[in-house]
Amino acid sequence: MTEEKFFSPFHLFSNWGGTDFVYPKLDQEQGEEEKRSFYRSWKPYLFRAGFYDYILGKESYWGFQKKLSILAEEPLGVSLALSCMVEVNVAGGILLASPYSKPESHFLWDSFSGIEPFPIVSVGVSEPGFDGKLRKLTSKLENGRLTGVKSFITNGGEADFVFWVTKSEDKNPVYLVRLKPETLQNGKIQLDADSSVSLQKEIFFTPFTPHVSHLRLVLGEYPISPEDLILEDYGQLGMELRLKELLSLVSLLIGKTKKVSLENPKIAFERNKLIEWWKTYLSHLKGNPTKDALLEGFPFPIQTLVLALTEHWNLKAPEELKSIDPDYQLFVWEDSFTKYLIQKKKHKPT
Repeated sequence: MTEEKFFSPFHLFSNWGGTDFVYPKLDQEQGEEEKRSFYRSWKPYLFRAGFYDYILGKESYWGFQKKLSILAEEPLGVSLALSCMVEVNVAGGILLASPYSKPESHFLWDSFSGIEPFPIVSVGVSEPGFDGKLRKLTSKLENGRLTGVKSFITNGGEADFVFWVTKSEDKNPVYLVRLKPETLQNGKIQLDADSSVSLQKEIFFTPFTPHVSHLRLVLGEYPISPEDLILEDYGQLGMELRLKELLSLVSLLIGKTKKVSLENPKIAFERNKLIEWWKTYLSHLKGNPTKDALLEGFPFPIQTLVLALTEHWNLKAPEELKSIDPDYQLFVWEDSFTKYLIQKKKHKPT
């Protein structure tokens, strides 16, 4: 007798994947597949499965993380889970902290509310020479014109909008930038109508999560109106949002390692330890987790599982895990801001 496979509603590729298991299968009513783009093509399915329920105030953060972990069990699940968690944690987090914190209070909530065509909102923070320090940002707004460079905007290749973090004296205002002609303000801003305005896009991909698009974006004299101010100060919020991304990576690692844990008892042991910590820690986080609550659990304890994986494949160091699967680089690589957080926690008085 053949064992019947069980697919969770959150195994989106197993339930809805097409023959290539990259895009959703054919919509029988339309008769042909929409080749929109990776994340955009899956957004309706993410919505129906409840992946946006947390940001809409319908479930706990713990509920959101459980869904991400299950999705990450699938071969391309880490890519889709990454796209989803970045938009929810960062773009959604900025909306929650803004004057437009209630769903339906701004058209950008359409990104999460099941309204076709599901716009995508990305966030631009990183700049050349930024080193994770907001005080080093050089993007600035002068006389209603925004000029600057953002070097790594996740989901940016598919984005309709970018929340652009700037520097203004001791604050970091966030402005809305429209990337596509149909999203310009009622057609009033025509980038090619003013020779002083420039917008240069460079879409790129990484070896890990290869279906997630990233963007390098250069703006010159881009017109900004008063209603484009989304948040007066990114400031301390930035740390909270980065911690949420790092915590979500724990969920992705748990999902990613499910299959290999069935082959190796040590990996299974370390993974189960991490799962117990994950369940206990996340289930006690109430509402929208704050920076202080997230710092309590940081640095998140993934190291022993990562080392068990390294040993399993007879590698010399965790950095070599990318030779087994490039996605593992997500759980090994530390950016300058993550290193700063680790040092900050080490030197915190007890």
